[in-house]
Amino acid sequence: MSVRVLVLSLLLFMVAFGAHEVMHLLLIFAVGADGSIIARPWRLGYVDLTIYALHAQPAHPLDAVRQAVVNFFGPFLAAIPLAGLLLYVREPIPFAALAANVVILVFYAIIELADLLLEAVWNVDIPLLTTPEFNYGVPALVIVLTTLTVALMSAVRGRRIPE
Repeated sequence: MSVRVLVLSLLLFMVAFGAHEVMHLLLIFAVGADGSIIARPWRLGYVDLTIYALHAQPAHPLDAVRQAVVNFFGPFLAAIPLAGLLLYVREPIPFAALAANVVILVFYAIIELADLLLEAVWNVDIPLLTTPEFNYGVPALVIVLTTLTVALMSAVRGRRIPE
C-alpha cells in the first residue's frame, strides 16, 4: 500500500506542478502582462549539478502587487481542484496522494509570496527559499511523511484488539 501511495503522489506531483505553472501564466495574462512557460536550468546549491524546471515568466518584470498575485494564486488556484476531489475520494491511497499534493501546492503559494515580500518589501534575502533542494525537498518530505503515515495507519488498523 505504501509504494502505491508514493507512486501516485509522485505522479500527481508532476500534474500539480504543471498546473501550478499554467496558473501562474494565466494570472500573468490576467494582471495585464504577457509571459510564457519556459524550461530553465536550475543549479543545485549544495551539489555541482544542474536540473531543469518549468517556470512561468512574465515578458517584462511586474510590480510587486501584481507579482504577489501571480506568486500566491498560481499554486493556490492549482490546489483547488485537487482539494475539491478530496470531498469525493474515499479510498485511502488516492486520498493520501491528493492531500499530500494539496499541502505541497499551499506550501508553494506561501513560499513564493514570502520570498517576494521579503525581497521586494522588506529587503531581506533568504537564498534557501529559491534553492531547488528546498523547493523539491519539502515536497519530497511531504510525500514521504504521507507515505509513512498511511503505512503506519494501515499497520495499526491491521492489528486486532483481543476481546
